[in-house]
Amino acid sequence: MSEDMQKIIACMQEAVDAEMERKAKLGYNAVVADKNGRPKIVSAKYLVRKRRAQKKAEAAIS
Repeated sequence: MSEDMQKIIACMQEAVDAEMERKAKLGYNAVVADKNGRPKIVSAKYLVRKRRAQKKAEAAIS
């Protein structure tokens, strides 16, 4: 993947993370795709916790 593409993906992920933080604070849900690609409603708080754990794991590897 090119360096520009990596920057674009990182920027988009930051925007999604910020939106999920806002949704979590307001107690909203989010729609994501399940294993089969079907829409699934989950708590935004769950997604925020999951993303923070992912970031922590990535930082430990780097």
